[in-house]
Amino acid sequence: MIFLDLLFPPKTTCIICKTAIKTGYLCDKCKSTLKFIEGNRCNICGKPIDYEGTCLDCLEHGHEFKQNISPFEYDGVLKDLIGRFKYFKERELAPFFADYMADAVKKMDWPIDVIVPVPLHKIRLDERGYNQSELLARELSYRLNIFMSKALRRVRNTTTQTALHKEERIENVKGAFKVTYKDTIVGKNALLVDDVLTTGATLD
Repeated sequence: MIFLDLLFPPKTTCIICKTAIKTGYLCDKCKSTLKFIEGNRCNICGKPIDYEGTCLDCLEHGHEFKQNISPFEYDGVLKDLIGRFKYFKERELAPFFADYMADAVKKMDWPIDVIVPVPLHKIRLDERGYNQSELLARELSYRLNIFMSKALRRVRNTTTQTALHKEERIENVKGAFKVTYKDTIVGKNALLVDDVLTTGATLD
């Protein structure tokens, strides 16, 4: 086996356990640990539910966006991968996430005119060095062959949403964004791209 590996070396390693694999991003064992959102999901926020239709939260509070789709539940191994992608400069994970995101979007068959990443404030962008949502949006633009526009600008440096409760998240992002390139999105169906959806406050 070692001799064969020297002759035909594996192309890459699993992004989780670092086991040698020949194609893709994950070994079969690690892929089986991901929690894909399958079966019934809310037809607005996209969260898994036990019935067909709209979840109680969306019925009660509603959203400004029409529909959301997420390929994974934000839990376990996936939560760790997103943390590495956002906070530990592992930008090479963007294509991995984008592959699954693109597949999920294609299944929805939405009439998308433009892809728009959720922006970071300049202060946070300078600290991190990149906007993870923009990396995902660029990868999606390539896979879906749809124009990407940086039409939104974050004008207020908000507290990170992670540690906030629902009501705090909603207040935290009020007035935080401004449209800068109106001609690229006005009257068009825009796909807003972010890394994690919890309450939907940012997308609203």
